[in-house]
Amino acid sequence: MFRTARFAFTMARRSITRRKFRSALTILGIIIGISAVVSLMTLGIGMRSQVESTLNEMLGAGIIINSGTYGIDIPEHVQSYISQVPGVNKSIPIVMSMVYISNKPYTVVGIDPVQASEVYQVTLEDGRGLRQGDDDAVVLDSTIASNLGVKVNDTVTFSTQAGGVGKTFKVIGIIRPMAGFGQFVSIGCFITLDAAQDFFNTHDRVSSILIRLDDPNQGEQVEAILKQMFPDASILSQEEIMSNINQVMSTIDGVLLGLASISLMVGALGIMNTIMMSVHERRREIGMLKAVGGERWHVLIIFLSEALLISLIGGVFGCIFGLGGVYLIQWFVKTLGLNIIVPLLISPQILALGLIAALAVGSIAGFYPSWKAANVRPVEALRYE
Repeated sequence: MFRTARFAFTMARRSITRRKFRSALTILGIIIGISAVVSLMTLGIGMRSQVESTLNEMLGAGIIINSGTYGIDIPEHVQSYISQVPGVNKSIPIVMSMVYISNKPYTVVGIDPVQASEVYQVTLEDGRGLRQGDDDAVVLDSTIASNLGVKVNDTVTFSTQAGGVGKTFKVIGIIRPMAGFGQFVSIGCFITLDAAQDFFNTHDRVSSILIRLDDPNQGEQVEAILKQMFPDASILSQEEIMSNINQVMSTIDGVLLGLASISLMVGALGIMNTIMMSVHERRREIGMLKAVGGERWHVLIIFLSEALLISLIGGVFGCIFGLGGVYLIQWFVKTLGLNIIVPLLISPQILALGLIAALAVGSIAGFYPSWKAANVRPVEALRYE
């Protein structure tokens, strides 16, 4: 069996090298399909991982309370009642809403400067962070600052609508972009809670209250108490948020893989066509092999080995180019100047899945023409010109 497999591999290699151009086009089809699968799956896993890690940093296995209308209409004094609930370590009111800066929409967060470090994990690149009384100051992330062309000590104007008249804030600090979470809601503008309430004219009102727990295992009990206290509010736990995000991400992954599978189907048709042509060109060779005692399964293995070798080469290069595709997407997004962070998380499982998919496509696409070759009658094959 080992000698047969080695002989089949040698024959497959010779067939591929004799028809270099045709084999190269077939391999290219597999490379395109596998690289699409690997790059999209790598991108999806990276995005999912960053969302999970950022939510863990932001919520600390906690709970978010929003009003039923999702506006800035939660009385700020509600925080004192929440803090008395058993299991609640800290409750942090925030104002989160949309503003326009130079006619571009951004999400601004108003928060108490002392509590900001307990919620958002940020790293200063220039300037300083917010302090108590900095009601005319703003901290921007470096991506937004770059897009706006501003630096520390410059000013930016917030407005509630495009082209509207607003309020001017002084840039006192620039931070690194918040990985993961910022790419979905474009959080990158931080002002004090008082400044946000004054700007949106919602004094003593907030949009959300973030709750940090003493023990993550107490989440269900705390959530049940809060629902009894505030039946009209929207209360979301971290698990519910992650469940909703995972559903969305799974849908996106399915759509992307569906698109990538089209490329794989084209590659599969290329392999089938290549093996069919190889069978047609080597009919006399098949007849001679059977005339000297070769069995049908010998012929089957020879041509199936050719299909598997083509798919293996395409799978290996497809995995390499797939990882390079993520870097290409990162470069393209950066060139367009979009405020999006494209994550990269290399997973050995994805690379293994890419190779398995390539071999599966090769074996399925190559089986029919290989079976046809195995069933060629020796007399007819030897007559073939």
